[in-house]
Amino acid sequence: MKNDLLISKNILFPAAVFGLIFTVCTINFDLTSVGLPLEAGKILTYTALLCNFITVIVLIVDVFKNNLSTKYLWTLGLLFFGCLTGVYYLLKRDSYLSNA
Repeated sequence: MKNDLLISKNILFPAAVFGLIFTVCTINFDLTSVGLPLEAGKILTYTALLCNFITVIVLIVDVFKNNLSTKYLWTLGLLFFGCLTGVYYLLKRDSYLSNA
């Protein structure tokens, strides 16, 4: 049985990509050299972390609601790697649900 996501995939996927990109960029690169003020960089970091948190929680709930056989592995992947695993899961979600 295929259950819908708590948040639409059209909203969740861009949030996951935003979280992935801006978490990596603002943590690993100094954006003040590009002309971005420090406060704006902090806001981007906090917004990206919030997007990561929302994406991971929604996808963990989705994995358990759809009762995938690999739900514990997906949960570990989402907890350790965050939106990197989340983006992959969202791209392949339909094929995983058809196999379940």
